Amino acid sequence: MTSVRTAFARKGDPMLGRIDVPALLKAAESGFPSWVPVLQNVRHTVVFAGSVLALAATVLA
Repeated sequence: MTSVRTAFARKGDPMLGRIDVPALLKAAESGFPSWVPVLQNVRHTVVFAGSVLALAATVLA
């Protein structure tokens, strides 16, 4: 949320300055299905585990 506010402020656009960022983000998040956070966690776990396996393979090679 802070990064969005900072990005909007950096633009210097008075219209962006009037946007209620928490309401905007809540509306955007509500457009996604409820299973999206679960899918994101699975993706992060797979990527992390793959990275660990790649590092282990590199060290053992």
